Amino acid sequence: MWSAFVSSLERLLHQAGDALGGSLALGIFVTVLAIRLLLIPIMLPLARKTRAHQRVAVTLKPRIKELNRELKDEPGQLNRALKALHQEAGISMVDKAGLLGALIQIPILIALFQAVFHVSEGTPLAAGGLLLGVLAGAISVLGTVLGGQGGPVLLAISGILPIGIGAWLGAGIGYYLLAFYSGSLVQSLLMGRTGAVEEVPAQKV
Repeated sequence: MWSAFVSSLERLLHQAGDALGGSLALGIFVTVLAIRLLLIPIMLPLARKTRAHQRVAVTLKPRIKELNRELKDEPGQLNRALKALHQEAGISMVDKAGLLGALIQIPILIALFQAVFHVSEGTPLAAGGLLLGVLAGAISVLGTVLGGQGGPVLLAISGILPIGIGAWLGAGIGYYLLAFYSGSLVQSLLMGRTGAVEEVPAQKV
């Protein structure tokens, strides 16, 4: 079933390239961008729920640290206390919206990644992805900043990772990354920066 799904995406990429003047590169970019944009109506509400969950969760961190310190030798009681703390705050201990979003999005994007890699093999798109990786990295950093999710480490990773992947796997994957992060940027813009999730300093006791 998985291989059939990937094969169908490969055919779609070729058909898109043929429809766009025979340019496989353009076919990859347009197809990946279209699929990423089609996911936005599903992912946007989940992303908003995740951000709301994060805002509440970050306010609980000082109390969680206290509980971990006070009940470190009583794991059962600690677990019950943590559950009660989250219930009182109106959130679950697990970000269910974020988990659901990952379960929906990741299989589609992995299959599409494989399809792009396969159709690029044996073509000029199998090399030369460094510049595309740099562009994708810049867009990724911008989306991370607009999403209010970026500490220095995350910003560095979001910028460097696409560059490394593009340089390693070639221009076909570079176009994939460029389209994917462009779609993610659109989602960040639609969400709006309704407040970055900031750490709450722990109080001294």
